[in-house]
Amino acid sequence: MNYREMIDILKKRGSRPGLESIRNLLEELGNPQRNLRVIHVAGTNGKGSVLAFTDSILRRAGFLVGHYLSPAIRCYEERFQINGRDIEAEALQDLYDRVWEACGRMEEQGKPGPTLFEAETAIAYLYFSERQVDYALIECGMGGEADATNVIDRPALSLITSISFDHMSFLGDTLQDIARQKAGIIKDGCPVVMACQDEEAGRVIREVAGRKGAPFYPVRKDRLFLCEEREDGSRFCYGEEEYEIFLPGYHQVENALCAIEAACILSIPPETVREGLAEARWPGRLEIISRHPLTYRDGAHNEGGAIMLSRFVQKHFTNRRIIYIMGILKDKEYEKVVEILCPTASVFYVFTPGNERGLPARVLAETIKARGKDALVFADVNEALSEAEKAASSEDVLIVCGSLSFMEEMSC
Repeated sequence: MNYREMIDILKKRGSRPGLESIRNLLEELGNPQRNLRVIHVAGTNGKGSVLAFTDSILRRAGFLVGHYLSPAIRCYEERFQINGRDIEAEALQDLYDRVWEACGRMEEQGKPGPTLFEAETAIAYLYFSERQVDYALIECGMGGEADATNVIDRPALSLITSISFDHMSFLGDTLQDIARQKAGIIKDGCPVVMACQDEEAGRVIREVAGRKGAPFYPVRKDRLFLCEEREDGSRFCYGEEEYEIFLPGYHQVENALCAIEAACILSIPPETVREGLAEARWPGRLEIISRHPLTYRDGAHNEGGAIMLSRFVQKHFTNRRIIYIMGILKDKEYEKVVEILCPTASVFYVFTPGNERGLPARVLAETIKARGKDALVFADVNEALSEAEKAASSEDVLIVCGSLSFMEEMSC
């Protein structure tokens, strides 16, 4: 079978928190994760952006950097990168063949076969180990403590990004519960960087770090001075150094601070950090995809992401019409997302994402109309965006949002 067929089979196994299956799979593959210097990140929002900044800094410092991320924006192979280059299809096929054979051996022993995410995680560890990367940047899926990526005994560094409400059926109904799950990636004696947090979440993370004797480095907003925030990036001072980034939104400044703290722990010179931050790019996060009319795409799909997007819109586009092109997954708090975005919206163009978890567009439209805003239904993201572009004036702002998962479907 080619790896696309294997992926389709593994998808049917759904999601299964816990580490038994991934540990069994990695054991069959020779435990490649033990050969890696891992920077491990968990959190609700900002995981990808923090690692994008960190990746860029490490590459600027001359390191060979592996990056395991999800979901992909451009293509499936994007999930496995070394120094910004996607894995080649031939190499991915070889890795999937080996993982598939290992799955067969597990099943012969009466052990449960892995899920797709567990197989992908094993592939990432195997790929980065065999290519002898200097650092492997590993992004948790939805959790932390029971996440398949959490098989590293001594990471070089753990990062906890912004925590808000998401995946509550797996992680818990309170911020403390969610924070406790995310803090499960903290290991005994290994340094941890924490982003700016809600007080309750921050207290939990600090307690876990203290209990495990992990050197603790919280981002310090009292050291931050925002010099300039633009539609396409920001300039700021942190401590005695000045930096510029080209990922829009104040929340990206906070994400950059996590990467700065991480770089300091890894003894990377300030000038290298400055250059790395300025070079960082990250698709699908308030990414400008057109200037005529001005069009962004952003992965905001939960309460925290929607709040960040709403703040950005209110700061920069107070007197302009905002057209949201939106699709979302049915297991997300879509009513809360709609509630947050409606005050800034002129109209919504909605669609059903091409995903088995996609919320039907008519349900999303009804939710929006109940909030007093117009919603037009379209077949897919490309039709919705095309019609929105036709209807928009040169002064309108278009924002494609609701999930990262459908962005691989976009023709732009």
